[in-house]
Amino acid sequence: MKKLRNTIRIDNLGKQQRAASAKWGRRVYLTMIAGFVTSLLYYLFGSIFVLSADGIILTSMRAVDASYTGKIVDVYVQEGDLVEEGMPLLKLESFEMVKEIAELALRDGELAVRESQLRGQLDVVEAIAPLAARNARESTKTVSSFDKVSDRGVISVLSRDSALQSSFAAAQKVAELTAQKSSAQDELEQVGKSRQTSREAMEKLKAIFDDGNIRASGPGVIGVKVPVPGQVVKPGDELLQINGGKIYVLAYLPDEYMFAIRKGMTVNLRSGGETAKGRIDSVLAVADALPDEFQNLFRPRDRSRLFRVVLTSQNPFAVTQKVTVTGCAFGFCWAG
Repeated sequence: MKKLRNTIRIDNLGKQQRAASAKWGRRVYLTMIAGFVTSLLYYLFGSIFVLSADGIILTSMRAVDASYTGKIVDVYVQEGDLVEEGMPLLKLESFEMVKEIAELALRDGELAVRESQLRGQLDVVEAIAPLAARNARESTKTVSSFDKVSDRGVISVLSRDSALQSSFAAAQKVAELTAQKSSAQDELEQVGKSRQTSREAMEKLKAIFDDGNIRASGPGVIGVKVPVPGQVVKPGDELLQINGGKIYVLAYLPDEYMFAIRKGMTVNLRSGGETAKGRIDSVLAVADALPDEFQNLFRPRDRSRLFRVVLTSQNPFAVTQKVTVTGCAFGFCWAG
């Protein structure tokens, strides 16, 4: 008797389709559960075994400060501009600096007049000093001659006394001229030193003022803080920042990590869709509070040890941009 082949009943098709769908649904559900549990475990304990540190892109910065009180009249740069050393950044208008320079110039003029007067006095003294010395010598000879013949009664006492007075006056004049010369020379030397000091101070003040121009102290990129015309500044006020030098990352090492990191380890840097390669340059022996944007609102304010990362690939990040440093687990770094 011929055996009939089993055929699928039409009323069982729906059950088989539902069974297949339920099987795939369970797989997707279990996968989602596993992913959730893994994410939860990583959130709770991931930082213990896997390096995931917050960092910020930095570079050496030069602060441009105001050296004197003034008002900004012109700004020649904008944020992000590339500048070279010596390039003018902005211009200040300062009445105080102009006044100081004018007072120093007036003082130098007064010293110059006094110096000219002293030189004139020296010229006069040097011109009449030989005549006064000759007069003194001749008066002395006359007195000596009168002393020799006074005993003979050839000359009167009145003539002798007159000769003595003339000799005394001539000697006194020589002494006065000598004192005037010495005093004028000393004063002239002091005036010369004062004038030199005044000139140096005026040149330094002019160099600082530079006609109001504030110039870049080195090459770099202008930061985001740029003053506006009309702003009044005081000495020590920061006008702007120049970001220059090599880019690096200052990262905050999680306190609870259970592995050691060391100099030379390769790491990955990521911020949004941008990535780069880096190398741990040093692990600093200091700790610092994380910036506010890194703090967890549900935890006490955190302080972490710092380490420094240098970029080994092209830099796609902007200065002060936040990045995440990854690439190590259990002390093994897989970053290429």
